[in-house]
Amino acid sequence: MMDVQKLTQADVDRYVSGAVDIRPGMSYPNVVLLCEHGRNSVPSAWNNLGISHAFFATHFGADLGAADLTIEVAQRLGATAIVSNYSRLFLDYNRHSNDPDCFKLDMGGIPIPGNLDLSAEEIALRDRIARTPVEKAVDRWTMFGGREPPLLISLHSFSPIWANQVRSCEIGVMWREDERLAPRLIEALKKFEDIDIGDNEPYDFRTSDWYTLKRHGLDANVPAAYIEVRNSYLIDETMRSRVSDLITRAIQECITARGKG
Repeated sequence: MMDVQKLTQADVDRYVSGAVDIRPGMSYPNVVLLCEHGRNSVPSAWNNLGISHAFFATHFGADLGAADLTIEVAQRLGATAIVSNYSRLFLDYNRHSNDPDCFKLDMGGIPIPGNLDLSAEEIALRDRIARTPVEKAVDRWTMFGGREPPLLISLHSFSPIWANQVRSCEIGVMWREDERLAPRLIEALKKFEDIDIGDNEPYDFRTSDWYTLKRHGLDANVPAAYIEVRNSYLIDETMRSRVSDLITRAIQECITARGKG
């Protein structure tokens, strides 16, 4: 168990400052592309949570290719990119703190020693280090007084095989309740390429208690959607560029359509 008393204020401040990568957009600064599972870092005091560093290079540690995709799409659009730098094994920003998946105890049966028997004090500290900086960044940029109303799109990647099942979906859009963005986004994605586009696939936001778009989208009255991309498409640079172009054009079409009412 981590002894949080050993951390100095300077340690905590340093970890907080490394929590998030913010790249402000020039054309659409309050169109925010958020990557909650972008990087696989763990603050050094936690010693990789007691597991081999090799695990952090897998889908357990981060969404493979999602950070590069987020930054690339943001650059093409002139939108703001916000990438969470700490591994979801340290804290999963898309989960509430009381959700068991926020601090996973194992990876497919492989224990994560650093996540066992967490004290309330340590959970609060991890929230302060890894969650609060991302929250502040998203709030700042979605509330930024740009010339366009805000949009929030959360970018993820998923494994094409899960629980011994092959997923047919190649790109999926997850959403619920607010129809201002997601239906248009799905329609636009289907228009441009011969790719299997899923509506609330491969996961269903309507049946999930995810944190990010509830907190920053629905509760804040900001049009929002999750986009999931098959991770095998993002590992290859050529295919990632194709997917980036597709998503960029789809988002741009949504922005243009919104401007026309």
